[in-house]
Order: sequence, then C-alpha cells, then structure tokens
Amino acid sequence: MTIHAQLDRNLFEIAIVQKRLRWDWSVRDRRGKVVMAGREKSRAAARYHSGRALFLLLLTTCPRLKPA
Repeated sequence: MTIHAQLDRNLFEIAIVQKRLRWDWSVRDRRGKVVMAGREKSRAAARYHSGRALFLLLLTTCPRLKPA
C-alpha cells in the first residue's frame, strides 16, 4: 500500500461546538461518522482533548513500518 493510499484511508476531522456553557468536541471519519467525542468546560480543554484523541486514533490506525 502506498503512502497516499494510507493517508486517504486515515482522514479524520475535528469539530468543536459550543453548547450552552459547555464545549462539545468530536473526531469524525471521512464519511462523517463520529469516532470519538467528549464534552469540556472550556474551549481550550476541548481543543486539547480533541487533538489528543486524534493523535491516539492516528497512532493506532497507521500501519507500522518494519525496520530493514
């Protein structure tokens, strides 16, 4: 599998939305399906947790390169 095929397969989007006094965040796949979600008290916390969730998701879905 080429690197472009891997990148196309692992396309995710972060959405942060304010709902009353809380900030809802979600990580969605390319079809719009919510893969991870959460709710925080501040926008900064929502941004941090959504970024962390995206990093962990990419870490687990990307195949590892075998050393030569």
